[in-house]
Amino acid sequence: MTPAPRRAAEVLERLAANVADTTPVGAEDRAELGELLPLILLHAREEHVRLDDERLLALAVHALAFVRRVRDRESLPELDGLLYDEVPATRLAAARRLVDAYCGPRSFTPPDSEVLLFALHFEVAHASASETH
Repeated sequence: MTPAPRRAAEVLERLAANVADTTPVGAEDRAELGELLPLILLHAREEHVRLDDERLLALAVHALAFVRRVRDRESLPELDGLLYDEVPATRLAAARRLVDAYCGPRSFTPPDSEVLLFALHFEVAHASASETH
């Protein structure tokens, strides 16, 4: 197993253990996260964003909710437009490519609010890494 899928599998197990009491991760969730988490890790590498264990777990929790929304054809409501100013346009475009890579084969177009939340995860991770170096 290559590093990204191995790390994705490790994150999936950490996620499942952390949410077991409130929102168990079922077989369908695991299969879908098995596709999305490697995409997230690849995206982070391509965007030069270091995801520490805490940020990666937070992103995995979001990913779990996201795969469930995609499966159920649900969409998040729009978010305050000012939040979009907190993220560079290039990061938003990259996040759109990430979610479209997952959603395209599922014939689902996630709303901009979903893209923004993913972009915010990466922006916070990027900003945090910049502060510590």
